[in-house]
Amino acid sequence: MLVEKRFCLDNIFMKQSKVSVIVPVYNMEKYLAASLESVLKSDYAEFEVIVIDDGSTDQSLAIANQLAEKDGRIRVYSQPNSGVSAARNLGIEMADGTYILPVDADDLIAYNYISAAVKVLDANPNVKVVSREAHFFGNKSGRWVFKPFSLDLLCRRNIIDVCSMYRKSDWKLVGGYCREIPGREDWDFWLSIFEHGGDFVRLPLVGLYYRIRKQSKRITDRKNDKEVIDILNKRHKPLFFQVLGGKLHYQRTYSKLINKIISIFFPHNVFVKTENIYLQKLVYGVNIEGDAKKLLRMNKEEVRYITFKEKRIHVPGSKIKKSLAREYFNPLDPSHIGYYEKQVSTRKMISYLVLTTTDLEGSIRIA
Repeated sequence: MLVEKRFCLDNIFMKQSKVSVIVPVYNMEKYLAASLESVLKSDYAEFEVIVIDDGSTDQSLAIANQLAEKDGRIRVYSQPNSGVSAARNLGIEMADGTYILPVDADDLIAYNYISAAVKVLDANPNVKVVSREAHFFGNKSGRWVFKPFSLDLLCRRNIIDVCSMYRKSDWKLVGGYCREIPGREDWDFWLSIFEHGGDFVRLPLVGLYYRIRKQSKRITDRKNDKEVIDILNKRHKPLFFQVLGGKLHYQRTYSKLINKIISIFFPHNVFVKTENIYLQKLVYGVNIEGDAKKLLRMNKEEVRYITFKEKRIHVPGSKIKKSLAREYFNPLDPSHIGYYEKQVSTRKMISYLVLTTTDLEGSIRIA
């Protein structure tokens, strides 16, 4: 007797998750070909390479186009010079992949990095970012030593480099890379990702070769550190207050200690009745003139702040136990988002009641 056996081809040839490798380029004619060739040597089959030329004045765009003619996995776009964040955002917007891997145009990646990272993301929905070990080359050689990941440390220094894989859906959720920050845009992006929770994995393989040049972005970004920290404080205030006990200071390493000392004399207290990170930013940002609404791209009529200036004699080390904002806050009223309390002097405090005129829950995204 003959028995018919049927096989599902999908079980034999499992469809791979597509990866989009995003390569922003600005005047990298010396290094671009080598960088793209390292990506094309990947042992992972299902990937595309999207090159965004950011208004180069050298032969970078021509080199990219020549390589795209030879290999259909490469797509090339160009834009007027707008910065690396805008270039990455454009590339990711054009991307077809489920997963995103940014690669700088002067760096190299290992052939097995993409496949190893995909395995982790495919198997672990709670893992938000996958990175790897790295070596320096060029003007500096040796291993790039990374500190073990923790949210506490990420709030004080960037411990994840840009060449790390994540889901396109998470890029969309956080609004992409910030175009206004004058450096460390990858740090800002990782903070935005992990504000929503999730895990980080560093693969035990050398998957990146990071080129050190006199004008390497890692070096040139340092001159903007203070401006970067000011912007990070505006964009990630709830996270910093929850993890560091206050803002990120220019002396980043000592931020928790500095905030602990400040809280003895000038305590603050914040309550938000939702876990929506965007609404949390709205409440935490009440005392940043105009920035909270601008950050969330909100119309002025959608949110209302009621400010109370109150007398309160502060005993150093004591906590704020009541305020007018807290008194008038009604958790059952859907228009009440939360309140913010802060001691501003030994005899005065200020509190804010935050109200909304529309149902914003789940409907807003960060700019």
